Amino acid sequence: MFLPLRICRPIILVIVASWGKHMQNNLEIKWLAIGIILLFLGVTIAPTINFQVAKASTDDDLVEVTTQACGIKGYGNTTVKLTREQYQDLEEYLVEFRVRLNQTSTREEAVPIFKDAVVELDKHGLLPKGMSVERAQRLVTGGYYNARINRTFQRFYDTTDYLIKSNFLCLMTGAGSSMHMRGILPFIMTLLSTQKIGAFFGIMTFGGSGYNPADFIWESFPATGWVDTYGLAGIKKWDGSFSGGCGGKQLTLTYYEFIGARGFTGLGVSTTLDSLDFFIGSALWARLYSE
Repeated sequence: MFLPLRICRPIILVIVASWGKHMQNNLEIKWLAIGIILLFLGVTIAPTINFQVAKASTDDDLVEVTTQACGIKGYGNTTVKLTREQYQDLEEYLVEFRVRLNQTSTREEAVPIFKDAVVELDKHGLLPKGMSVERAQRLVTGGYYNARINRTFQRFYDTTDYLIKSNFLCLMTGAGSSMHMRGILPFIMTLLSTQKIGAFFGIMTFGGSGYNPADFIWESFPATGWVDTYGLAGIKKWDGSFSGGCGGKQLTLTYYEFIGARGFTGLGVSTTLDSLDFFIGSALWARLYSE
């Protein structure tokens, strides 16, 4: 254990002052030299050790948060480290975000709330690299909204029982576990869009299924949390446990996930903790089954 600088300094001064009085032979000189070297090592190394300990303590107090964009090319993921206080503020905002959504009754009323959420993410430095607030707002709110085509689709939608149980051309947001943005699928759906997002739209998966070799069976697990949609079917919400109902996505030979939204464009926010996995955007088709 090395002595701190405030203790080493007076010791060194005392030793140097008494040099002429106590130096009787070469052996004493050698031991004095060794002692001074060790003291200087303590002065040099102790601050470094203290810095490393302080840095490790600081890192333990930070939460790593990553944002990725889905359904658009040219923007990289952003990862930032938030203090516990900043992270708590973000969590509290998401609670407030859903409270505000619960007070809406139409898609149009939800749009400004979605835009405000993008501004809040930007305050925490959580927009994808190179993406402006305005670009992100268009991404999460206007992926395919085209009034003329939406009205045509509405007439078809109103006559089909299967579609009535889904939501289409909708704003979509949620938070919880086992919810993932998975790759991009090549849909030629740009005619539905009033902005040049491109012909690539992503998917959202909710829950999945894996093969259990010990029992020779496939086991399924749901997503948990909440999802809200605002689209042609009005407002549809899911809370608790639910799984995707738009097909499946095979990830390995023994594991696949349930697709709950096709044609998704938006932002996904994830952390190293389990309490915050959040997404916000627009979907061509959303369909979930409650457990």
